Amino acid sequence: MIFLSLIICIYAVAAHTTVNVILQEQERSYGVICDAGSTGTRLFVYNWVSTSDSELIQIEPVIYDNKPVMKKISPGLSTFGTKPDEAAEYLRPLMELAELHIPEDKRPYTPVFIFATAGMRLIPDEQKEAVLTNLRTELPKITSMQVLKEHIRIIEGKWEGIYSWIAVNYALGKFNRTFTPDFPGTSPGQQRSKTVGMIDMGGASAQIAFELPDNDDFNSINVENINLGCREDDSLFRYKLFVTTFLGYGVNEGIRKYEKTLMAKLKDLNGTVIQDDCMPLNLHKTVTMENGEKFVRRGTGNWDTCAAEVKKLLNPETSSEVCKAEAAKCYFGAVPAPNIPLSNVEMYGFSEYWYSTHDVLGLGGQYNAENIAKKSEQYCGQRWSTIQAASKKNLYPRADEERLKTQCFKSAWITSVLHDGFSVDKTHNKFQSVSTIAGQEVQWALGAMIYHMRFFPLRDSTRNLIVKETHSASESLWAPLFFLSAVFCLFVLVCAKEHSLLCFDDKRRGPFGITRSQYSYKILKDNTTFYKDIA
Repeated sequence: MIFLSLIICIYAVAAHTTVNVILQEQERSYGVICDAGSTGTRLFVYNWVSTSDSELIQIEPVIYDNKPVMKKISPGLSTFGTKPDEAAEYLRPLMELAELHIPEDKRPYTPVFIFATAGMRLIPDEQKEAVLTNLRTELPKITSMQVLKEHIRIIEGKWEGIYSWIAVNYALGKFNRTFTPDFPGTSPGQQRSKTVGMIDMGGASAQIAFELPDNDDFNSINVENINLGCREDDSLFRYKLFVTTFLGYGVNEGIRKYEKTLMAKLKDLNGTVIQDDCMPLNLHKTVTMENGEKFVRRGTGNWDTCAAEVKKLLNPETSSEVCKAEAAKCYFGAVPAPNIPLSNVEMYGFSEYWYSTHDVLGLGGQYNAENIAKKSEQYCGQRWSTIQAASKKNLYPRADEERLKTQCFKSAWITSVLHDGFSVDKTHNKFQSVSTIAGQEVQWALGAMIYHMRFFPLRDSTRNLIVKETHSASESLWAPLFFLSAVFCLFVLVCAKEHSLLCFDDKRRGPFGITRSQYSYKILKDNTTFYKDIA
């Protein structure tokens, strides 16, 4: 009987302890995403622990040596359009690095996302499909992580914008519950912070995204309703966004457009060298066009004239019928826009908005159009030899030679897009350029991971509910037996005290033959006994 009593006691304690361990030690999950851009592919590794299905999933980068795990490889994935059989092998170094930072037992359950952007959008369809097919077929052979064909694709530009919008607002804590009495569409106890807008200026495209009021009746293919919560019936994390992409209007594509206009002017002049206001004084650049024709740009360093020429590229004489309507508002590229003055919206500029204001001009952060114009004019008016000498003295430590050569055009391009393209006032605005928020580099990859992993809290909350129900049932079953066993054990101990000479011998085991190995127990290594994963 004493053996049975001990087993009952121990089993009850074990069950109680195991359930507590499961509840307290939430499962850590991992995710990998590759941003396959026009100039290279960057790897990001994230991890998270689900805590509540009433809050947004909390995703953070995996940290190694006090830095987020990140790696970039070049060239861009789009360069494999003519050699698609090499695409998966190109990504091998990224997969190997990710595996180094993910526990081996977690790898089969770690999703891998390969999202290609503007560079892949610009290559022929047959090349796109060949590259994607190679990745979907060969990548699972390279890594033990979870590679699904649905997770390897070219994303629309507007989704790149949505992901960026999610990332910046997440980093700013705008998805936290706060009291905002003037926010429409919320009820007491369900208020949320006002979100910010963002403009991301890349090499091949640009994206813009900002929240629309619920009562805004603007109707467009560029209006998206998204839900970041894990429950479809919960309106707390639903957002109505204006979001669109401007393919062909990134800074590098802007340079190509500009060079085409220079080539057209040169043909009228019957020459091979053309004066260029968008390069530093006396800088020469030989340009080879797609048809093989060549010409030389010779810098004159007149930034004001450069800015005027760039403006013409954003507002061509032809526009859509919608934009010609008297009451219609449009952004550059003849994109219909909501009647919301962006000068009054808190906006964050990323990528080239940071590089082109910070790396050379040193004016990143709160935007000041007058200072940027003045500094750009001073820089571009210098002789190229003077700039080179300054660079050798480390006066431009954040800029390589290519940045120094293209700075004049790029600063003109980003300011023209902001003011002429999006009608942001030069004097009164809430715009700022950033590279990090709260010490963390903000990438659209973070927003993509948050969006695609948003159902994890629902899975884990369901698991915990099952665990708790199991715990409750075990308590109701074992509590009476535990009490009776304790009483019986106490009775046996009293007997043992009174009859110690009969019951025990110091030199051998007790008369019941009990050893530690016979009543010891182990906490389960996993919780499969109590629940099964919810898909």
